[in-house]
Parts: sequence; C-alpha cells; structure tokens
Amino acid sequence: MIKKFEDIIAERGKLVYTNEGDSMFPIIRARDLLIIEAVREPLKVGDVPLYKRDSGQYVLHRIVAAKKGKYAMKGDNRTFVEKGVTERQIIGVLTGIVRNGKTYPVETLPERNARIAVDVIYLASCAVNEEAPDRKRVENMDLAEVCRLSEEHMLTAAVAFALEQAMPLPHAFDQAKKKAIRKLTLFDVERSVIAQAFEKARIWYLPLKGIMLKELYPKSAMRQMTDNDILCDGSKMAEVRQIMASLGYTCNQYGEENHDVYSKPPTLVFEMHRTLFDEDRYPQYYDYFNHIQERLLPADGAAYCRKMTDEDFYLFILAHTCKHYSNGGTGLRSLLDVYMFLRAHPDLDRAYLNAELDKLELNGFEEKLRRLSQKVFTGGTLDKHEQNDLAYLISSGSAGTCENLEYNQMAINLGGDDSKASKRRFMKSRFFISGKALEKNYPFFAKHKALYPLLLLYRPVKGAVTHPKGILAEYKKIKNFKKKEEP
Repeated sequence: MIKKFEDIIAERGKLVYTNEGDSMFPIIRARDLLIIEAVREPLKVGDVPLYKRDSGQYVLHRIVAAKKGKYAMKGDNRTFVEKGVTERQIIGVLTGIVRNGKTYPVETLPERNARIAVDVIYLASCAVNEEAPDRKRVENMDLAEVCRLSEEHMLTAAVAFALEQAMPLPHAFDQAKKKAIRKLTLFDVERSVIAQAFEKARIWYLPLKGIMLKELYPKSAMRQMTDNDILCDGSKMAEVRQIMASLGYTCNQYGEENHDVYSKPPTLVFEMHRTLFDEDRYPQYYDYFNHIQERLLPADGAAYCRKMTDEDFYLFILAHTCKHYSNGGTGLRSLLDVYMFLRAHPDLDRAYLNAELDKLELNGFEEKLRRLSQKVFTGGTLDKHEQNDLAYLISSGSAGTCENLEYNQMAINLGGDDSKASKRRFMKSRFFISGKALEKNYPFFAKHKALYPLLLLYRPVKGAVTHPKGILAEYKKIKNFKKKEEP
C-alpha cells in the first residue's frame, strides 16, 4: 500500500520525491528531487509549502500572501492565485532542491536570479576583457540556469565565447553562438544592400545602437541584436518604404510613433527612424535630438551615410537606455554597452558632455551607469545603492517587466509622492482631462470647450459600460501604491 505524503512526514519528519510539473519553473525543474520537511516555524510570504486540496491533489506552490491563518498560493510559472488555503491543509515545507547531485537552496526568483547573475556577469566579463574563465568555477556553475538568465539579458553569445575557453561548449550555448554569428552576417549583408539603395536614392542615413556598438566588442557576435535601427531623412519615408518593398521586406508598421518597421524571413527586422525619439512619449529627448542631422558628420566611404561624434553617440545611448530604464527596465546588456563604449573612448570631451547632460537632465543617471558598469565588469565592490541598481537591472532583463513598468509609471504620475494628497490630485487629473491629453484623445471637446461638461459625463459612463473592472483596478493600484524605500 502506497503511503500518503502526510503519513511519511509524520513518521520520518521528511519526504523526498521527484518533481513532475512545471508550475514552479525555473526554481524547480522536471525530475528535480524535492526535500519536504515538517513545518517547525510559522510560514511566511515566500515559503513554498506542500499542501493538499480538498480533492486530494498535492500541490507545491509559493505563499504570496498570508492573513489570519489563511494563505494565498501561486506557482512561480503560473498567473492564477489560489486563495483560502488553511494551515490544516499544509503538510510540510520545501527545504531543498537536488539537481544533478547538487543541493540548491529554496529561493524566490529574484534571489535565484541575483545568485545566477554573479556567474553570468563573471563569464561576460571574461569574454569582453578577453580572459579565460577559471575551469573549477565553471564546473560548479548551474549552466542551465546561466543559459536561462543569459538569454533574458541577450548575453548568451558573449557567455558562450567565454565558456568555450574552459570546457566543450554545451549544446544550448553552441547554438546561441552560431545563431548570433549567422544573424550578424545576415544583417551586415542586408544593411549593405539597403545602404546602396539609399545612396542611389540620395537619402541620408545614420546607423544606430547595436550596429555601431558591436564593433567595440572583441568579437562582433558577442553583441546580440534582435533588429537593426537606422535614422534616415524623415521627409523621404515614403521613398524608404518603396525601397524596402523592392528589396522583399514586409512593412509591419508605418507612420506610427517615430519609426517604421520592416521584416523579411528568416529573422531580419529593420526599424527606420524618422526621429530618434517619439515626440508625444519623450518630448524632452525629442526636442534635444530633433535637429541632430545638423550635428552629424560624413561617414567614411559613403556620400549619404552619416555618423555622430563620439560624445553625441554617448548622449544618445544614455537617453535611449534611460528611456527603457525608467519604464519597464533594461538589463545587463545595456550596462555592458556603456562599459564597452567608455573603454573604447577614454578621452571624451567631459566639459561638453556635462553641459549637454545637464540639458537632458541625465547627469545623475550617467554617473550611476558609468560607475556601476566599471565596477560590475572589472570585479569592483558595490555599495548598497549600487547593489540595488544592479538588482533592478538583473530583475528587468533586456525587455523589461510589466511590474517595473506599472510601478515606474505610477511613480511618475504621482511625482514620486505616495501621500494621500498626491493620489487625490492624480485621480482628479485623470477625471478632469486637459491639455495635450484632451487634444489627442478628444479633439472635438478640445475645440468646443463649451461642451466639455458633457465629456465629464460621457467618460465615466463609457468606462463603467466598457471596462468597469479596469477602472476599479486602476483605483486600487493608485490607492495601494507605495514608494520603494532606498537602501
């Protein structure tokens, strides 16, 4: 007769079984051995208890909320929250995870990512600093987790270049490296064809971001890219569209925001920018860079190709990075880009930079990234503020997170003030819409201001009918918003 889990724990104080599901991925993987022990201390948020549903099903999920002996549970790899789990249902608590003969601690995903990021940063540093990693250290790494986190930060190829100096390259890293090389080659060939077409059409163009930054890495393929960005003559975007169509590209976005998007199989994506920043979303950066063509220099070997000065390109990198950092967040690759750029350009005109950074209000951000990038990729010691900044980058990944976006937008809306008065002011501004928001979303009422009272009636009625849950959710987010404490 097969004993129940609760009976085994009652008899032995411990249960060891093999995991089969993926609800707690990546903390727990298929075929991991899980060590469950009897509960000896009060459970808290973050613990991972084994509990039994009334149906008899055993579940191992994380506590995300606890109140008066009842718990809300959620799998790390799930969105559904199971509420109302009682202490009577709890059998034990996860105390260890055994994988490939090694025992790992029970962590939250941020804790796990912070631990694995140490290895990712070490290997990326070895790659760009052209140093062979320590073989014994590599042997003790959880390479499956290193690969996962590297992918989230678009550093898999760079890590692969380092790993192959210490061991035969694991399949996942080998494929990532080969894919990066193939993609880079495809982009280089296609970009050359597009450049020739622009030259023939006499359209000036400026290669941006990764196209330029990859040349600063020891091997260009270390700097992975999902697309290529090019700024071109904004008055000739229709002609650009014709050129891209003649080259076999599909137009996925045209005339929206500040760039048009073109794609072609197997993996080619080009973003053609009419301006460097969107006027509505980033007015300060738009105004500063709007006439950048007046400061561009001729690129060598082409009549219509342009380049920025090193100082202006650095300013653009910073503004672009801050744009992402202040929204959903940005990852370790952005920090590595800053490190590589500054290493390649040690003699930047600091007087000019400081004056321009002041105009962009990026002085503090630049200093933070400059110091952090130097310390992180040369093994320096971080203070508490820098540890907090690095943790934010690690948690963000290259694409950012919805949680960061939601928090950062709310912090901006409230002016960094989580007081009740600030929240009331913001809710009032959401109800009494005005200014550019009124002109953009309700141009009729902006033009006929005498009818504005009708809009005040129309909007809440429409909201109550079309998305009542959305209005309630927004109200709760505003009410419950709390400013994060600085370290």
